Amino acid sequence: MPDILSTERRRVRNGLKVVHQHRVGSTVFRRESELVFVKGRPRAVPGWINLGGIRTPLYVCELDPTKLRAAREAKNTYFYDGVTVDPRFEAE
Repeated sequence: MPDILSTERRRVRNGLKVVHQHRVGSTVFRRESELVFVKGRPRAVPGWINLGGIRTPLYVCELDPTKLRAAREAKNTYFYDGVTVDPRFEAE
């Protein structure tokens, strides 16, 4: 599968999504994000912004491929058995 986060972001989105537990500060909640692969490694993209007409990831969460599983009942949907973290709210 080609890398989605390439210089050409105007093409059709891949349609993959991942359902995961996501932590923002001390709060953990279930969310659905776009699933992309960068050099064959899975990433969740919880948020996008538009910069001058170019759809750009706000931030990307690396996923452990051993915790990623395809949903049986929903096409193009995966479940992640780990917790992703919003890095913007992490203490430095």
